[in-house]
Amino acid sequence: MNINILTWNIKAGQNRDGRYPVPKTDNLDKVANIINNLKVSIVCLQEVDAYTLRSSIGIHQAEYIANKLTLSTGRLWNYEYIISKKMKPGYYGNAILTYYPMTAVLKILLPRIKSRENRSFLFTEVHTEYFPVYVGTFHLGLQGDQVFQAQQIKNILNDNNYFNKRIILGGDLNAPEGSDAYHIMLNHGFPMIDVGPPGVCTLNCHNNFHNPKIDFFFIRGLSTYNIKSEVLPLDISDHRPIRLYEC
Repeated sequence: MNINILTWNIKAGQNRDGRYPVPKTDNLDKVANIINNLKVSIVCLQEVDAYTLRSSIGIHQAEYIANKLTLSTGRLWNYEYIISKKMKPGYYGNAILTYYPMTAVLKILLPRIKSRENRSFLFTEVHTEYFPVYVGTFHLGLQGDQVFQAQQIKNILNDNNYFNKRIILGGDLNAPEGSDAYHIMLNHGFPMIDVGPPGVCTLNCHNNFHNPKIDFFFIRGLSTYNIKSEVLPLDISDHRPIRLYEC
């Protein structure tokens, strides 16, 4: 497998200041163009709207980006989506997009305890040209909910015997390197590796590049010998994307 995967909290298509562009699909088009230009094959997206009033009631954002990529790459892109919150109308959640065949194997709601919103974890089996890889995406809560939700993710993977599989988890931890939630993702139940890059801002970096990194790739069962990672200097939403690739 030639790894080339992106994780990005796209803020429901909003600009970094929380306003929507005109048209509201403009940032979605930019996201699709970046994925195409980087020749990414798998994408983990967080904060993805579907049929909401705020981001256009007729648009499922994951489907929209997948369709744009199908047109621009000449390959059929598909997606899996998980609902974190009902918006009345529509939904808000996370998605995984790829041109490889993909099956959703786990869709787990991560209930809120102290924060205001439920969050979610989507886990898929992606059938690459060489071997299957299990790819998951997460968006954890605030006010300490990250700790309980990270434990829930690792417990579910461990209990379902995914600890011995090839796993890539990409998403928004809402907690920095060194936090309790971070150490749980690395060590709880079974070990995983943070493939970096370490210490690089991913949230509101346009205001202060010393802000923490709260978006991550954690992997297991894959060689890290030729794997590189980078935070892309893009400020379309309030988060910057991370790219993981082989060189």
